[in-house]
Amino acid sequence: MPSRRQFIKASAAGLLGAGLFRPEIGDAGLPPFELIASNGQAVFGDDQENATRVMYYNQSIPGPIIRIPQGKESVIRLQNSLDEPTSVHWHGLRIDNAMDGVPDVTQLPVLPGEQFEYRFTPPDAGTYWYHTHMRSWAQLARGLAGVLIVTEENPPRVDQDLVFAIDDWRLDRNMRIDTASFGSMHDWSHGGRLGNFITVNGDSEPNFEVAGGERIRLRLLNIANARIMNLLFNEPGISVIALDGQPVEPFTPDAGRIVLAPGQRTDLIIDMTSAPGSSTAIELVIGEYAYEIANFTYRPEIRREQLLETPIRLPDNPANKIVLPTEFKHVPLRMQGGAMGGMRSAQFEGREMDIRELVRHKKVWALNGLVGMPSEPLFRVKRGTAISLDVHNDNSWPHAMHIHGHHFVDDRNPGWWRDTILFQRGEHGAMRFLADNPGKWLIHCHMVEHMAGGMLTWFEVT
Repeated sequence: MPSRRQFIKASAAGLLGAGLFRPEIGDAGLPPFELIASNGQAVFGDDQENATRVMYYNQSIPGPIIRIPQGKESVIRLQNSLDEPTSVHWHGLRIDNAMDGVPDVTQLPVLPGEQFEYRFTPPDAGTYWYHTHMRSWAQLARGLAGVLIVTEENPPRVDQDLVFAIDDWRLDRNMRIDTASFGSMHDWSHGGRLGNFITVNGDSEPNFEVAGGERIRLRLLNIANARIMNLLFNEPGISVIALDGQPVEPFTPDAGRIVLAPGQRTDLIIDMTSAPGSSTAIELVIGEYAYEIANFTYRPEIRREQLLETPIRLPDNPANKIVLPTEFKHVPLRMQGGAMGGMRSAQFEGREMDIRELVRHKKVWALNGLVGMPSEPLFRVKRGTAISLDVHNDNSWPHAMHIHGHHFVDDRNPGWWRDTILFQRGEHGAMRFLADNPGKWLIHCHMVEHMAGGMLTWFEVT
């Protein structure tokens, strides 16, 4: 990864602007907010001769922050100005099934030149995001993602509300997106598409100005294809207040470490206590090395001598008020395949295939011995049924499992409601939730190359 500060410059027609993370757009209610997916050119770094093709929303990398008041109907009209079909998934929102954005499951793909109107009322406040759900392994890698914030009626008092949307890009020697590696079976069968250039809000090593005595809310999002973000904060006054948008009892992370699997979010409250004029780094830890990805830079003046004493706990959402029963319908979910996984064969397209034949179909992962989207659901239940997905990661790679339309409790951390959870190699656990949102919903790995390689299924709530 480059050590000097670099940024993305992008526009639809030329190479304009820098670090094009748009400001909040405010209310996404009526009339519809226009979200335009289009092709553009971007420069990573400073050499405008090395432009690369990207995909983006509203000519912004990542897309514009969309803010929606909790419980208010919102309308967002997607205009597809790409040269291929696409759709938008509203990651983490418990909304009507028809608005979930999964091509050929909840809607038809939005063809080039066409529009689709997403209309939903988000019940839960918090930090979410939106992204393509069409050929995600390529469209997400080119930039089709953005931040969605559902605002609380009574948020905690802070001086700044900041967003860190963290992404990684795989660039070649000319600092262009490495398109030759799209669809690489090595990536699909190993850890997914890992990049070599890290950005925060479309910028490399950005500085965020703060003042001593300030209290900030920091919304962390991992919008990368596959990289697990192991973050190290060098500020002492850190409290975690929400995970995947859902409030938690505030706690201090161990040694300043925050781990975000692809798709996960964490909200922090940080009381800024370093000296005026100083700078503290946020680092990405990879193996034995730590790479600086952003900085808090202190202004010379101090905002206040005494830190705020107001409460930082977020008000509960409807999601984390759900009371799970003691009896569950148990559904096994065995994750199989991948390099060094030992999977010899699995069912694909209605018949058993050995691993060589599966690879010819670009399929290398299975759930319960089934590869890809099966014709029959993993389970079909009446609304209100309590489900325990009993997960066994029986392969050599980590997986970030995501359930659409619902939040669940991970039995390894039963006090937290999540929509995406990380299972390390060989790890077992249970994802427990109330199947209370009617429709057909995906379950898949959010290392999107794993999903493309076969690790997805679905369930139906009637």
